[in-house]
Amino acid sequence: MHPAASQALFDEEAKHLSPALCARRGWIMHTLEYPVINVSFTASGRTPLRLTLRCDNWNDLPPSIRLENADGTPLQNVTPNPSGVFHAGPHNLTNLPFVCMRGAREYHTHPSHVADLWDGIRSGSSYTIGGIMTQVWNAWLKGSG
Repeated sequence: MHPAASQALFDEEAKHLSPALCARRGWIMHTLEYPVINVSFTASGRTPLRLTLRCDNWNDLPPSIRLENADGTPLQNVTPNPSGVFHAGPHNLTNLPFVCMRGAREYHTHPSHVADLWDGIRSGSSYTIGGIMTQVWNAWLKGSG
């Protein structure tokens, strides 16, 4: 995708990640500038989760989602979680734990899911940038503290 078109799509979707929405959900937005979103999910009694979504080539490609510690360094380990979304890995390309969910680049590039094509779902309302972030957030909320 042409970089200007990718950025225009990103900007259109990112404008819905308003400060009010983030405050309601306990999201702390560290960076929201094409092609990167860096956000922490917080909630009372929960261990925060920080993510970097790299949305280069949006939406020809799904975002790459890196799980991070509070300081922004990559998570090296994840605890088992009931959602199944946070995979201990390591991912074959990143050698890190990863988000194993439709809509995450790491899912679609993992050998077990390469037949589950992004092109088949990318136009769905759950697969906007905000929709993908919401799915990861909901999985985090369901996980153990």
